[in-house]
Amino acid sequence: MRNSLLNPVFSESAEATGAWRAGQPWRVYLLGFGFTLGLVVILYRVAQVQAELPEAYLTALQATTTEDTVLPATDGRILTDSQVLAVDEEHCAVQLHYRWLEEVPDDGWLKLQVRQRLNREERRNQDLVRRTEQRILHERDTMLETLSSVTGTPAAELQATRKRIEQKIQKIIWNVNSRTGTGPADETLVSDEETEHSAESASWLFRGASAIREALTTPPSRNERDRIIVREEESWHTVLDEIPASTAALISEHPERFPGVRILTTTRRTYPQPDVAVHLVGARTRNSSTDAQSSAGDTNQGRHGRFGVEKSYEHRIAGIPGLQRTIRDRRQRIISTERVREPIGGRDVLLTIDLQLQLLAEQLLSEALGDTERQLLLMGSESETDTSEALVPPEPEHIPVGGSVVVMEADSGRLLALASAPEFDLTMFSHGTEEQWLAVNNDSRRPFVSRFLAMAIPPGSTWKIVTALAGLQTQTITPQFSFECQGFLKNPDEHRCLLFRLHGRGHGAVNLKSALAQSCNVYFFDAAVRMGTEPLVQWSERLEFGQPTGIDLPFERGGTVPQPPDMSAARSESARKRFEREAAGIAIGQSRLTVTPLQMARLMAFVSNGGWLVTPHVVSEEGTSRRVDQTDDAPRGWHRTQVSGVHEEFLTAIREGLLAAVEDPMGTGFRTIRVPGVQIAGKTGTAESSPGKPDHAWFTGYFPADRPRYVVVVALEHGGSGGRAAGPLARELVRSMRDRGMLLDATLSESGAETRMPTARP
Repeated sequence: MRNSLLNPVFSESAEATGAWRAGQPWRVYLLGFGFTLGLVVILYRVAQVQAELPEAYLTALQATTTEDTVLPATDGRILTDSQVLAVDEEHCAVQLHYRWLEEVPDDGWLKLQVRQRLNREERRNQDLVRRTEQRILHERDTMLETLSSVTGTPAAELQATRKRIEQKIQKIIWNVNSRTGTGPADETLVSDEETEHSAESASWLFRGASAIREALTTPPSRNERDRIIVREEESWHTVLDEIPASTAALISEHPERFPGVRILTTTRRTYPQPDVAVHLVGARTRNSSTDAQSSAGDTNQGRHGRFGVEKSYEHRIAGIPGLQRTIRDRRQRIISTERVREPIGGRDVLLTIDLQLQLLAEQLLSEALGDTERQLLLMGSESETDTSEALVPPEPEHIPVGGSVVVMEADSGRLLALASAPEFDLTMFSHGTEEQWLAVNNDSRRPFVSRFLAMAIPPGSTWKIVTALAGLQTQTITPQFSFECQGFLKNPDEHRCLLFRLHGRGHGAVNLKSALAQSCNVYFFDAAVRMGTEPLVQWSERLEFGQPTGIDLPFERGGTVPQPPDMSAARSESARKRFEREAAGIAIGQSRLTVTPLQMARLMAFVSNGGWLVTPHVVSEEGTSRRVDQTDDAPRGWHRTQVSGVHEEFLTAIREGLLAAVEDPMGTGFRTIRVPGVQIAGKTGTAESSPGKPDHAWFTGYFPADRPRYVVVVALEHGGSGGRAAGPLARELVRSMRDRGMLLDATLSESGAETRMPTARP
């Protein structure tokens, strides 16, 4: 060793040889420099910790999270002139704060409660602190007993709910803390590792190295006080889903008796008359993929209209939900709560329908479909007299698959009744059972289809009105033009009248009036062949067939109008000839032609009001009883368009034929539709359907015929004869309106003929 007293460097000879200079302690200087540098680094780090880190730690300790909660707004109602058909009802639920329902109270929460009740001087008295803790726990137990008493909920049931919530939250706590390496599971793991290392390490050096490695690579273990606090621990949880409003008021008025309890008020869409006008009213349900409590920007609070007025007028009906902002600290305790936006209720929607007439239409359809015992349809017609032989002989009665009834004002398009059958119960969309849904979905009659706007079927003889108008406008026929009907056009095996198929004879000499009244097919076959298909298609399009009517309801179909082939295409001549042969079928409402009941109602309004195409609508222009400035309030203009080039004398000629169809003893609707005291003009229709299935039954008409005000359309899918099946429904509707005095005034007010409370469904 160089520092030994015997080292040669300390000898006198070494000084002479220069060995002393070679052994100078430069390493001592280097070691001193190293210690100095380390000390400087340590001092710098201490200064940095003292100067900078406290602010960072305080910032972390003061970190907050923001939680936005949607405050539900009340949606607008759907009303008629006398009844509420859809409304939001408030429902009250009871919520408990988690700290007040957990079985073993949290130490931090309990100390916080004591701190809020005792001052600093009082907290030094340990006996007083313990008594205060016991009083807090006693208040919790008393609160649960009182809550059970005032709500009528058995204590065992309330206790089971409390325990179920606690187990759920505890599972969340365990999952969160175990994933982040904290909690009991992690502590056990660290302890096991330490034991294993202790057993394997016999030397202190290896244990020291292991300790350094673990200190550098293993996150610090946390005890119960240091675990992560999840938000659910500082939140409210529903223990009772629904309580009466009086009970909710009692709880709210006595907060001292119910600490940790709050009343949560929510809205639920309800339908006071769930089986009335269901296809018209529609349904409003919650979005399946959206939680209303987390959709802060959702303007319809997580609900949307599925169909009907609930969907088409959602921008009016939907309220604007409020927004509440909650700020929580790092332990998820609430620091402050602020209402950023107050909820604003939606506006009411007033329907144009006459509820009593709507109930009658639905009752008639229900009887026709066999869903209800027949009462009204068994009543004989007051006009039934044996003055002539019926043009349509008795046939087996067919039970329709479905049906529709439309009653509309001829001048304005305002709908007084809009019924579709079969129906369903609107409560299915709020709290329907699985059995209800299975029954409706398995019904082959498709109850969910709104047949007045989505049932596109051939119109049958009711289409002869369009054929007559096209023939008159092209001067193919005239009102006085006489035609000899032999029962068929050219070949006895095709293009025949129903009378020829049944009795082997034709109608004889007929003109436009008698052809419409007696529904002579051959008369219109001949007119279609002579004028060609183009005028028939053109007038169909001018009357806006093949497109939706524009009614303020969703999912309307436009039907189909066959189009002439493209003459520039290959083999165009053969295609044109095939289409010419098809024209005969189109002339009587067959072939590929399909229409909806609403389109036929619009056609009858056009004929009766002097050539104006109206827009059917179900929402009144009178407005709503509540308004929201923040939403779109632009009034919808229900316009009507006059079809140019239509001669009034031609419309008059068609009206005479339609009047004769019901009022003339030889008319197809005389025995089943005529109502004494009211002149009805209309047209029956029996449209062929798929092979082996019954025909579709139609009646379209307007009344009173001398001063038209109302249009009525009845369509029965696979119902059989138009005169025998559809006609009686129209007769009972007109009879009811006559008895109620709805036909007395020359002008019907916008609010309806009469405001009466509807009678119960027969």
